[in-house]
Amino acid sequence: MKRLTKAERKELFGMFDGRCAYCGEELGRRWHADHVKAVFRRHSLTKQPGMGYKTQLVGADRIENDALDNFMPACAPCNLSKATYTLDQWRDVLAGYVGALDRNTPTYRMAKKHGLITETQIKVEFYFEKLARGAA
Repeated sequence: MKRLTKAERKELFGMFDGRCAYCGEELGRRWHADHVKAVFRRHSLTKQPGMGYKTQLVGADRIENDALDNFMPACAPCNLSKATYTLDQWRDVLAGYVGALDRNTPTYRMAKKHGLITETQIKVEFYFEKLARGAA
């Protein structure tokens, strides 16, 4: 797996002026270099006597996606949420959050009932897409 150099991380960080490529929030110090097209890591889990379990990277699939031009700067929440989804799959997952909140969260429903939340049907658009069309 490619480990980015300090210079590459600096370049990636500056790609969107220190903002997450997906949500546009400032990255801060603990940001992630996300693979836009996922690399699937394989791990093994071994029991360590008296220490619990240890996970170890044993390989990866789609290693061709481990290239500098396939990285985006991401805040930790966006990178962890995106996981191995394609951008279109993740867009659908994010759009489904509103329905999940409505189904599963009485507090959300109460806030919506009293006009504190207004749901929209807008398409999820990522920060880098807004920048590309000049809307960010």
